[in-house]
Amino acid sequence: MKNLIKKYQVFIKYIFSAGISFAIDLILFSIFSFLLRNYLDDQAILLATVLARIISSFINYFLNRNAVFKNNKNKFDLITLIKYYALVVVQMFVSATLVYNLYKAIHIYETLIKIPVEIVLFLINYIIQKIFIFKKGDSFMKIPDKYKTIIAFILSIFTTFSLLFQISSTKLKFSRSNTMMLTYIVLAVLLFIYYKKYLFKFKNKMTYIIISIIFSLLMIFGYSYDILHNANLVLGNVSLIIFSILKFVGLYTLFNISILLLDDTIKNKKLKSIKMPKILELFDKHPFLFSFIVMFICYLPYIIAFYPVIVNYDAANQIKEIMGLHTRYMDSVILLNPNQTITNFNPIIHTFLIGGLFKLGYLLGNVNFGMFLYSIVQLVIVISTFAYSIYYLKKININKILIMITLLIYSLVPLFPLYAMTSVKDVIFSSLILLYVIKLYDIIKNDPTVKEYICFTLLVLLIILFRNNGIYTIILTLPVLIFIKKKIAINIIIILLINVFIYIGYNNVLLPHFEIANTSIREMLSVPFQQTARLAKYHDDAISDEDKVKIDKVLGYDDLGKRYKEDLSDPVKNNYNKYTTNKELKDYFGVWAKYLFKYPVVYIDATINNVYGYFYPNTSSWYVYTGLNTKLIEAGYDYHFNKLSGLRTILIGYAETFPYIPIIGTIANIGLVVYIHILLLGMCIVNGLKKYITLLLPSLTLILVCVLGPANTYFRYILPCVFAIPIIINFLYQEFCSIKK
Repeated sequence: MKNLIKKYQVFIKYIFSAGISFAIDLILFSIFSFLLRNYLDDQAILLATVLARIISSFINYFLNRNAVFKNNKNKFDLITLIKYYALVVVQMFVSATLVYNLYKAIHIYETLIKIPVEIVLFLINYIIQKIFIFKKGDSFMKIPDKYKTIIAFILSIFTTFSLLFQISSTKLKFSRSNTMMLTYIVLAVLLFIYYKKYLFKFKNKMTYIIISIIFSLLMIFGYSYDILHNANLVLGNVSLIIFSILKFVGLYTLFNISILLLDDTIKNKKLKSIKMPKILELFDKHPFLFSFIVMFICYLPYIIAFYPVIVNYDAANQIKEIMGLHTRYMDSVILLNPNQTITNFNPIIHTFLIGGLFKLGYLLGNVNFGMFLYSIVQLVIVISTFAYSIYYLKKININKILIMITLLIYSLVPLFPLYAMTSVKDVIFSSLILLYVIKLYDIIKNDPTVKEYICFTLLVLLIILFRNNGIYTIILTLPVLIFIKKKIAINIIIILLINVFIYIGYNNVLLPHFEIANTSIREMLSVPFQQTARLAKYHDDAISDEDKVKIDKVLGYDDLGKRYKEDLSDPVKNNYNKYTTNKELKDYFGVWAKYLFKYPVVYIDATINNVYGYFYPNTSSWYVYTGLNTKLIEAGYDYHFNKLSGLRTILIGYAETFPYIPIIGTIANIGLVVYIHILLLGMCIVNGLKKYITLLLPSLTLILVCVLGPANTYFRYILPCVFAIPIIINFLYQEFCSIKK
């Protein structure tokens, strides 16, 4: 018996590995099949098979590689992974096809059909894995050059396919024009040269593999939701799934090699100092003043063209609040005093700043002058913040080339001067976040003085006061700093507690004392409200009358489906009944949870439709304000731009063209800004710089707020991340360069 076991020990281990993976696969298949059946009918079997196999195969790969065939000489072997998943893809579709056709033929429970099918495939799978996939010594580094060339060629074709071919419906249609074919050939050749040079050069990192997978999936699913508002272009039928897998392979390869090359370049090819022009001697002597003057000169055309200031929708309502006029914010909250027009829908401190200066101009007989006073205050804050950032970079000896590039970005990228001239609450908040990131870095590198602790405490307080959700940024970042700088942990705890207590007192004592109504709870419930609205639109007949009544008490049911918009929750949440009781809200969430299990895909679709633009770079939306808001004019105030419409047209044209400029235009793309943050997070992990992840936490928390927010691709919501990212890149580059080889 012992000899028999020894002889077949590999196969016995393979059985146990397969048994574990099969059990996971079967359980997941049954769960997914049950959840998706009511939504996708017959296609639920196919999708359930795919989802279950993706998860179980990932577990099976590591079990087989490390425990069964013991092909783990290298830390990570990309070729075994590629070959393994090639087998998984083939087996997955064979399994899905057989199960689907047998189910259609004999109509018995799907799981009972799946068992014998998988047993047969199991035996075939063992033979292929043993003699081809996990053969010992099989490594990318030992592949003959001719095979490396073939692999690079195939992957270049896949990537070209991924980049050039898209579909606009649930059927595959490809362009066969001569121009398209020429583009395909040229791109394939360029990618082949690129892959041949770098594909086998670097040792892969699991973190970068995961990031590449995430980016590839976001690109594939983002396109589908951008076109159809669901995942049908990825999972609609077998052909589309195959199409998506090919795109995934191509995109994954491109992302992974590019990330590895970037990582290697940063660590091994340091920027050299060059002789700078004489004018920069002034920068060395007065870095803050020099930077301030340069940016002011670059911003001057915008200051002149958009005098007195660009007013966005919220800012107009904030001004109306101070002027004692009715706004829609009053309708969304329970007023403590019907004669009090000011609410905390927007940060009170910003409302008083912009409204107070407007009122001063009104009392002087010129509202434009009042608005210009506000623009001066905001311009000084923004330019001073950027200038201080440049000064700090010089202080810590960042390479001067990078400093000058950063100065040019803040000076010449149109979104910065345009937002500096836009009266919106996010601009000052974004400046505060940038200062917060600098102070976090400074605290990590140095021990603060008493004066610096006081300034940091005030900065944290301003962040809390200048955005209603700013408290979340503080709560999610300062505790991490406590663990990183343990010797000053008690001081950070004190700063955190002081500001939390002030926040509580501000909202629960100060605002009620002045009879200022706080913001509505509806602002936090955009996600479930959107899910309910999509359910009402597409499955109205499935909702019971009793449940409709419960929904109606919170959101109003009669036109709920008609009010649903995939990428904006305002039409839904604006109908929230502000007098909703705790019991009615509890009943609503009971209904919400009930249909979550019946129609999970509806809920998933509703959520993704409201956020995918933050993770999909190819979607487009506005990113700057340039027009004249008529809200104040309609209220009877003489707010207007000057007569320099030609200059405004030129500046607007530049702003609208900028996002399409290669590389630098990235900063105006929401999806790419998020990708950069995810990539920087991964690079910190890979290079052992985990404490510097703290610098990314403010931006990551704000991205999370965007995910839970009411609108898709709203640029001003991501603006703090855009303000901070040039400085964060400089900080992290400095740390990457200091890593010992």
